[in-house]
Amino acid sequence: MKKIFALFVAVAALMVWTIPATAGVEFGGQYRIRGEQKSETDFYDSYNDEDQLGFYGQRVRLWGVAKPTNDTTIKITIQDSRNWGQNEKNDTDGPGLTDAGSGSTSQNTLDLHESYVLIDEFFGTPFSVKIGRQELVYGDQRLVGAFGWSNNGRSFDAIKVMHRSDAFDIDFVTSKVRENNVTSSKNDNDKDFYILHGTVKAIPNNSLDLYIMSLRDGGSTALLSNNTAAVTANESQTLNTYGVRLKGAVVGIDYTAEYVIQKGEINTAATDYDVDADALAIRLGYTIPGVPMGLRFGAEYAYASGDDDSSDNNIETFSNLFPTNHGHYGNADQQGWRNMEAWNVNASIKPNSKTSVKLSYWDFSLVEREDGWYGAGQWNGSTGGIRSGTCIDANDNQCGADTGSELDLSVKYKYNSAVTILAGVSRFFAGDRQEDYWRGTGGGGASADTEDLDYAWVQLTANF
Repeated sequence: MKKIFALFVAVAALMVWTIPATAGVEFGGQYRIRGEQKSETDFYDSYNDEDQLGFYGQRVRLWGVAKPTNDTTIKITIQDSRNWGQNEKNDTDGPGLTDAGSGSTSQNTLDLHESYVLIDEFFGTPFSVKIGRQELVYGDQRLVGAFGWSNNGRSFDAIKVMHRSDAFDIDFVTSKVRENNVTSSKNDNDKDFYILHGTVKAIPNNSLDLYIMSLRDGGSTALLSNNTAAVTANESQTLNTYGVRLKGAVVGIDYTAEYVIQKGEINTAATDYDVDADALAIRLGYTIPGVPMGLRFGAEYAYASGDDDSSDNNIETFSNLFPTNHGHYGNADQQGWRNMEAWNVNASIKPNSKTSVKLSYWDFSLVEREDGWYGAGQWNGSTGGIRSGTCIDANDNQCGADTGSELDLSVKYKYNSAVTILAGVSRFFAGDRQEDYWRGTGGGGASADTEDLDYAWVQLTANF
């Protein structure tokens, strides 16, 4: 069935791309390839290569945008995402051939990334409506983003109602994250996500975002995962997020400040859990006037609450919903916006019109060391191993809160109007927590040594 569907999509794409230009459809696309290499991913000096990671990730997108009328826009984006060498797994018959004996299957993903219709001035009102699969991007994407760094990216099946004016913008979004009513025995086992987001633009040199986001889950699996023991919900769960974000500039300094509060409930047959969490992020930047190569300095502070007691009925670990985590807390993606406190300093230059270079330093620690250490890929999931909240050192004490620091160097080069090359290297310096883990819970012994994590990547993107 997967191969039939892939063939159908490919044929449909070919037919669409052969439509004459007079049909009023504009086409575009993107090819992206990124090679990544990580070493010492477990932060342990084990004298083997079991903690190495390396692959080429490829993404291809083809899209068509049609405007059959002045107030109607239709967009469809086809996406193929794969890692090189994973087209046929356990392939013993040769490249591109399926080994019937091994039962291998295709590992690539071909799907619709976007498929929506946008209608302006809906029924003569000042509101626009976008219906279908679409990217949702708000603010710095700390809570809701398209996750463009990922080869798959993120899109939502949603209805979005929008109003735009010189003084303010307002959005209302209702999206279906999971649909289970077709097969579920429960009346409502779906997961839904709602957004009410407003932007005040009347403040000179500033914009002010105010928002409410509500995630509701009718399933029995706990909506949030942290150091609290796994629970089974017996009624609808809710997580409400209230936030404010100010972005602007004054006397040459640009800034962004965002504060978020979370409240919610997860009720089980035995216990009613209350969510009470918050988070803060402040970013500053200054480009020195008159200095060659556009020298710019920046700084940032980020905080997200954690939970110091897994046995009570309070869940205090902040959840950053559906974010674009990459790049916010270091390029190595070892830290997410959960149970963390971090600060950053950075500097960047533009040696010429095509090249920009950035050097950045991060320092990380846990707010509550009894809670887990959440990576960028564990934005709303439980942790295990070195990241577990049950980390105990060699002296039977809770592992330390210092999770380490990171140094990033990245370069962006615009080869021509179509092709851009990005490259970077990072080193994540292991902290006290990693050493405590391997000398304690990790089983390495009292003299176990930790290793720093190294990460390197090169990405080429071609748009047409």
